[in-house]
Amino acid sequence: MSTRTRFPIAVIAVALALSLGGCGLGGNGVDKETNLVNQRKAAVAFIGDKRGVQRITFTREGGRSGFGAPWAVNAVITIGGHEYQAILGVKSGSGVSEPLPIIPVEDVPTSVSVIYSDGSSEVIE
Repeated sequence: MSTRTRFPIAVIAVALALSLGGCGLGGNGVDKETNLVNQRKAAVAFIGDKRGVQRITFTREGGRSGFGAPWAVNAVITIGGHEYQAILGVKSGSGVSEPLPIIPVEDVPTSVSVIYSDGSSEVIE
């Protein structure tokens, strides 16, 4: 194999290793303040999508899982007194979770407690 052929293959191999390794050219690139802002956006988006949420607890800081992946964060969602595992994104419809119960409109709470990954909290009305 000539040097001319080996160089592009080496460049592609390094780029692929970086992106699959999760560091994607510099890690997740999200500082603590941006992370907390994104967690709040994710909570608001999820509350808008799912009826009956009582509490959202973010279990870790969010980030990007690799090159080109959107920001996401792990959370525990409490509905009807039961906890469900979820991965939330900042856009409406971007959260995925265990199957959630359907809550009748009359049982929907008017406020949701949100506990962020740094231990701070707020109530979203």
